[in-house]
Amino acid sequence: MLKLLAHGALLAAAEGESRGIDLVLPNMHELVAGVISFLIVFGFIWWKGRGLIGRMVTARQEAVRRPLAEAEEAKVKAEGLLAERRREVSGARDEANRIIEEGRRSAEAARAEILAKAKAEADELTRRSREAIEADKERAAAQMRDLVAVLSLELAQKVVSGSVDAAVQQALVDRYIEELEGMPR
Repeated sequence: MLKLLAHGALLAAAEGESRGIDLVLPNMHELVAGVISFLIVFGFIWWKGRGLIGRMVTARQEAVRRPLAEAEEAKVKAEGLLAERRREVSGARDEANRIIEEGRRSAEAARAEILAKAKAEADELTRRSREAIEADKERAAAQMRDLVAVLSLELAQKVVSGSVDAAVQQALVDRYIEELEGMPR
């Protein structure tokens, strides 16, 4: 290639008419022929290839547009599913809180009921115990009265049957005390 450039430069120098700008600018006849050839080829390609090129561009646009539309549709669907899941989670939290609160109320009610039953049973047991103590007191008092009556009668019989001196009287009191100590309490 360098050889060709060197050969072209030698020919131009040999002609003598060429100046520096002529080396850069092409010959006017060649330029016009090149432009006309370019327009003919461009026109032919435009005439024959315009439909094919249009279809290729349209197909490429569709190939780009379709995944974008599908991605947008998937994004919208995913956002909808996310919102739905968030509502479900929120609903589940609300339901769990409601169940917990219901359990607390139920436990509090059961606790109150158990305490009320225990208090009622304790009150009933206290009442029965007091009644039993009162009955035992009355029984003990009745036994005491009966014993005093019997002892009084025995004492009266002994007093009537004979004279009671100080020694006999002391013996009677001692025996009475022993009988009282031997009584069930």
